[in-house]
This record gives sequence, structure tokens and C-alpha cells, in this order.
Amino acid sequence: MSSVKKVFSRRKKHSGIYLLKIKDSYYIGQSVDIFSRWNTHLTQLFAETHHNKHLVELLNSNSYRDIEFSILKLCKKSELNKLEKEYIISYRNEGKNVINILLTKSLLDK
Repeated sequence: MSSVKKVFSRRKKHSGIYLLKIKDSYYIGQSVDIFSRWNTHLTQLFAETHHNKHLVELLNSNSYRDIEFSILKLCKKSELNKLEKEYIISYRNEGKNVINILLTKSLLDK
């Protein structure tokens, strides 16, 4: 059994940094309960009520089969902000299309 399946088969809350990918676009997020957050993303995307309209548009112009979720890192709650910022910067530096709404210079400079 893969490590992700082991994590979610127990249905405990797991905090960490996750990736939502649609085609060549990346949304990096954090949560104290990744499984629950993914369910919220899917529910909001299907209902077209997600706060990130770019994600909704991407999904509407592609297939729901194109959504990929993955865990980038499990971590303590106290590490979430720092690690999310590091992953966003890393993906942007690699030239990837990061579509997080809060990608402002002030956020990345903190």
C-alpha cells in the first residue's frame, strides 16, 4: 500500500502542503486536514463557487480527469506558512505556472 493510501486509510487529520494540478497549472496550498481540504476544493470546483476563479475556468476548459492532487510534504501546523511559501517560490523559480491568488510580492517577501 502506498504511503498516501496508508495516510488516508486511517482518516486521521494530517497537516501539510499539497498540490492541486490541472494540466500545466499548479495550485499550492496548506491545511491542517489535507483530506478534508481536498474534498472542499472538489465540492467548490464542481459547484463553481471556488475562490480561485482561474482554477474554475481551467477545470471548465479541461476535464475533471485532469485534476491531480498530491501531498508535497506532511508537517507540523507551525511549519505550514513557511513551507507553503517555500514551495510556491520553488515552483515559480522552476518556471511553473503557479496560480495561487495570494501570489503577491509582499506575501513572498515575508
